[in-house]
Amino acid sequence: MSRVAKSSRVDSRRARRIVPSAERHAFAAATRLAPTCLMPAGSGLAIPRLASVPLEQQLWQGTQAAARLAHSFIEADVADAGDCIVAKRNPLEFLKRTLERWLDEHGAPSIRERFSVDVSLSTSLDRYSSTDSKSGDVSSLFLTLEPDSAGYVILGPTIRLLESIHPRLPVTFLCLFLGALNRWIHVYDQRDAMDRVERLRDWYETDPEGGEVELPDIERCVPKSVKRRPLGRRTLAAMMPAIENPLARQLLELAIDMDRASNRHERPGIDDHLSERLIDCGEPVPALLAVFERTDPIEGCFDEDCQTMLDSHAERHHSVQRRNE
Repeated sequence: MSRVAKSSRVDSRRARRIVPSAERHAFAAATRLAPTCLMPAGSGLAIPRLASVPLEQQLWQGTQAAARLAHSFIEADVADAGDCIVAKRNPLEFLKRTLERWLDEHGAPSIRERFSVDVSLSTSLDRYSSTDSKSGDVSSLFLTLEPDSAGYVILGPTIRLLESIHPRLPVTFLCLFLGALNRWIHVYDQRDAMDRVERLRDWYETDPEGGEVELPDIERCVPKSVKRRPLGRRTLAAMMPAIENPLARQLLELAIDMDRASNRHERPGIDDHLSERLIDCGEPVPALLAVFERTDPIEGCFDEDCQTMLDSHAERHHSVQRRNE
């Protein structure tokens, strides 16, 4: 009896363990619903759709100044208003596209072969200073063009061609060509080289240990025809139809057009406030080097002056980095 009673107690406990488990499985099977019934229509719940939400969010600074500049570009027929949609109404991107298109239309491959130049659109005039950016002043927007190296033009062949037509045409051409460029950019020519030689001469004369130093002879490399007096505009205009050489006539016509275009607009001035912001920037590298022959003394003077300018920029950059650290 005791064995039967013991067995009976074991079976009773097993029954209590198994039955609840079977009931749970049965209940789960009975209450399982189809996935479509979990969120029936009209329940007020919906999966959000993000198709109309932009994948990219942007924060622009200086948009008002950029928009004013973009408007000026459109009025001057430099920019295409249709680019505004392509630029997603971002005025800064619009200006970038405008400048890239202008370069493509004006021989960008040739420009890139000749010299390297940095074009920046910023609220700061000094690329190495963070003072302007920290101040948060976006009332002014500056378009700066700063060459890292200069373009290069050899004038000797043109001088000799024009000399064969009239002895005063070479200096007339140079006055028109270099004068038009110098109103807007810095062209390094024989005058800059002479200034450098004079500075060196004064420095060596005041240095008791300077001794005898042979300075570059700039006067000797300047053609005699360039030292003459240029022709007047009326005299040149009367002479143009009689020039039979097509290349010489084309060169003079282009120089006259450049001079006319350069004088058509007035170069913006720099007030005292902007001058103070540029006082520590150093002298920029000239945009163009004009020599009479390859590797003449003018080019040698330019190489020395250009290296001094680049060294001063590098020194300022490093000093600003150390100050910021």
